[in-house]
Amino acid sequence: MAMNFGPGVFADHLSEVAGQKVGLALSIEELCDHLSGDHRNLGDMVRESEKDGLRIRSEDFESVCYRLFYRIGYTEDEYTGVPVGIRLYHKYRKSPKLLAVHEAVQRIVNQMMMGLTETAAKSPNKMLDPSPIIARCAKELGKKGLDMAVEYLLGLDEQMRMNPHRLTAYEDWVDTVALKELFSGTSRAPERGRFIDQRFINYLSNNNHRLNDMHWRKFEELTAEYFEREGFRVEIGPGSNDDGVDVRLWNPDTPEDAKPTCLVQCKRQKAKIEKVIIKGLAADVDFMGGNYGMIVTTSELSPGAKTTISARGYPIQVVEREAVKTWLTRLRIPGTGIVRV
Repeated sequence: MAMNFGPGVFADHLSEVAGQKVGLALSIEELCDHLSGDHRNLGDMVRESEKDGLRIRSEDFESVCYRLFYRIGYTEDEYTGVPVGIRLYHKYRKSPKLLAVHEAVQRIVNQMMMGLTETAAKSPNKMLDPSPIIARCAKELGKKGLDMAVEYLLGLDEQMRMNPHRLTAYEDWVDTVALKELFSGTSRAPERGRFIDQRFINYLSNNNHRLNDMHWRKFEELTAEYFEREGFRVEIGPGSNDDGVDVRLWNPDTPEDAKPTCLVQCKRQKAKIEKVIIKGLAADVDFMGGNYGMIVTTSELSPGAKTTISARGYPIQVVEREAVKTWLTRLRIPGTGIVRV
């Protein structure tokens, strides 16, 4: 089936889909940037559609959306679009016993799904509960049946979540947030997350090459968010006139009036961290009575800075660019949700 878009409509539709699914508002240039970079020249296709319109096969449109969802952090890998039943058939087809279990699971799902959907539609929250399917597969097919039922249902959920024609939101976003705010800064309170919006984290986890492009305040917020989720009591500085300390950390069991456990200085920069920064933070730790200091940077320490820490025995830890990338992987929450009907 072909889909027809008039001049200027295709990009608007992609932006609407991204807003509904991911909660990010994208400009046409952001759309084009994130769809460029492979042999398909999808970014050029979007630009040309602004003037000439576009006729595109529905499966090709879906492929464009899968690429976009991946590039803006909705999925960790680019979705292939292969239905779960076909994918699992090829996974198990070489083992007659496993294939028989897989086919039995499919039959059970097909038999029960309509009734569960009708029940969900009548419930106050419209949520579909798949546990009866899992319980029946476990009872009739044993441990293998239980495992395959979970695998099949997760795949089915992914299909529905990734379907660009189905704009039912899995996440109940109050509003979309403009991607440009990650780079220009914003005082908007995060919708998911205490310090920085989860959508920005997911985006950066797939686009960590843009760490240096993010607004310096957002980098401080990312640092605060990480330690908040690690269980620390966290206080983020005002952003200016903070005496060189961007984030203060306390162990969760310390009294409210205790001195900070750790003083964190965030450095979102390309240049290496020089020893003058290390000396300044060490002085702050000593003056404020902290246990230790920490440099969190999108760059790395210079050789002189590393020597200064070891030679003077400064109580300073360092989180460099590669470690920050690991943070993003740990902090990301894939775009999953409970099916609503």
